[in-house]
Amino acid sequence: MKKISREEAREIQMCILDEIARICKENGLHYYIACGTLLGAVRHKGYIPWDDDMDIIVMRDDYDKLISLLKDKSVKKPEWLDVVDDTNEDYFCPFAKVTDNRTRVKMDRHKENGGLWVDVFPYDGLPSSMIFAKIYTSIAALIRVICLAMDTDFSSKTLSFWNLLYKRFFNAFTCVIGRKRFCRFVEWFHRRFDIKKSKYVTSLFFDTRVDTILDKEMLLPQAEFQFENRKYTGFANYDYVLSRAYGNYMQLPPEEKRITHDFDVWWKE
Repeated sequence: MKKISREEAREIQMCILDEIARICKENGLHYYIACGTLLGAVRHKGYIPWDDDMDIIVMRDDYDKLISLLKDKSVKKPEWLDVVDDTNEDYFCPFAKVTDNRTRVKMDRHKENGGLWVDVFPYDGLPSSMIFAKIYTSIAALIRVICLAMDTDFSSKTLSFWNLLYKRFFNAFTCVIGRKRFCRFVEWFHRRFDIKKSKYVTSLFFDTRVDTILDKEMLLPQAEFQFENRKYTGFANYDYVLSRAYGNYMQLPPEEKRITHDFDVWWKE
């Protein structure tokens, strides 16, 4: 298999997001570049120099519609575009990856071998009380640890003794109760509060810190952002989002905190 360079991988990821953006626009859905992708757009007008993935956020009601459209064979889209979520046999996370099925990725510590991807995270509703919202988000943080344990490549040489210990424990726990049964519980937990009626929202898988509980009305306005040689939509109130996630987000982090996903990607033969 031919290995894909970082520059080529980034172009593939942006092509995936181009298709997601097109489908959203054609169907009246709203997506927001988020996390490191939004930070990169604001601070670097594109990728963070050491970053290697793309993330978007979609409010739960639009998220369900988008995933349904991506899976619908009657919807016009490239043959190489696939969507992977926890309905797939060997995937256990409560968010979707939209992938290029012509490629193959191997990440350190992860056993999945799917294609190059764009992460699509749903924003879900939270309890109306901030105290209970914080409790709910804290429980979601533990659930995230369990989900990631199911995806661990235990042959990785970079796992510490502590990592191996707790990941093996949670992996065994989900094997006993049934992995897909646990996925259905996570899905129920994340959807417990109707986002249309919720004042507070967050990504219950990605933003599992209590300081990333956000006011939904502050998030709804959209703006267009330059990203490399493209333009994508994101949160108009980006300072509100980024300052809670990263603090002084315009300041570069120290080199030891410039973390990548550490993966290799190839074209399939």
